[in-house]
Amino acid sequence: MKILTKYTIKEFIPPFLASLLCLTLILLLEEIFRLTRLFVKKGVSPLYLLELLIYVLPATIVVTIPMSTLIGILIAFGRLSTDNEITAMRAHGVSFQQLLVPMLITSVFLSVIDLVFMDYALPHGNAAYSSLKRDISRKNPSFVLEEGMVMKEMESKGKIWMFERTHPETGRLLDVKLWDAIWSGQPRFVESKQAVLSFEKTHAWLDLYDGRTYELVPDKTEAYRITSFEENRILLDVVENVKRSEFESQSPRSMPIGKLRHRIHELKKQITPSDKKSYQAIQLRYAKVEYHKKFSIPFACLFFGFIGVPLGLMVKKSGRMVGLGIGLTLIVIYYLLLQLGQSLGINGKMTAWVAMWTPNIFTGFIGLMFLIRSIIQDKVNKVQTLSGEVN
Repeated sequence: MKILTKYTIKEFIPPFLASLLCLTLILLLEEIFRLTRLFVKKGVSPLYLLELLIYVLPATIVVTIPMSTLIGILIAFGRLSTDNEITAMRAHGVSFQQLLVPMLITSVFLSVIDLVFMDYALPHGNAAYSSLKRDISRKNPSFVLEEGMVMKEMESKGKIWMFERTHPETGRLLDVKLWDAIWSGQPRFVESKQAVLSFEKTHAWLDLYDGRTYELVPDKTEAYRITSFEENRILLDVVENVKRSEFESQSPRSMPIGKLRHRIHELKKQITPSDKKSYQAIQLRYAKVEYHKKFSIPFACLFFGFIGVPLGLMVKKSGRMVGLGIGLTLIVIYYLLLQLGQSLGINGKMTAWVAMWTPNIFTGFIGLMFLIRSIIQDKVNKVQTLSGEVN
């Protein structure tokens, strides 16, 4: 049994590591292109780009570990089946359960590793990523003004803004929209017909002309106040050079499990059971979704392990890996369900734990059907073998 366990795990490791590397690089490509565009326009050192990629790596790895677990099992068992090694094992009395156990042990181990990444590496990486990107974004934004694009350089400060077009003669920004104090629970929306962006030492000012301000009225969730103005000046927190600063993200995605649990407890105190629309209620649902996601994604390794072994044994002698195709399809379905569940959970249309664990439940159900089928087939093969020996 020990020899079989070592052999199957040895067959699993190379395709798992290769899949992990390839999938991680694929998911990082979009981030690389986006950050490269930002760095070219900001004109900062490429070393910051490398540092940001290191910080975003844990967030990518926690997603690719479950994917790579399934692909690694499919390739490993597909190779064993194609080379008739599975047939030889069964001829020597090796049951399906004996082939399954080593992969389940490996899947549990990878689930724990992924959970550690999710609870420790990911929050620290996200916090460091947000901090550095915030400092880079504060660098002189005059090079990244784009018509019709929402600019999020100061999102961490509670400001995002955009303009529709530039006046061809005066160069003024036209049809400007600005969202201020978006994280405070009392957001303010400002729109103006024209604006001028000016710089004074390490600060930038957005001078707005002929506009309106929309603000919520305190203690009246459905009411808001409209204020007209001829001229208004708003400070934009930007600098000429990248300066590193201390920054603590308040996003649930950047919190470890213990801190996130405390955050949920604090938010529950601020709202009533009937409150579904307030800022705190939305944040509570978001925090709950992130909390359950920190467990559901790592333990997807275990559920993928249940599917991987029987699918890997569905390889034709011709070498066509039917199981691999089904497995890749299941990966796509799993992460589509995860994204859908996350959206439904945050919007309050589904309970957070149901939203985040449904993909695993679905995967586990499919895996259970394949397991039962493989166990039954294994017993049928044994009966046929014994009958042949008797005859």
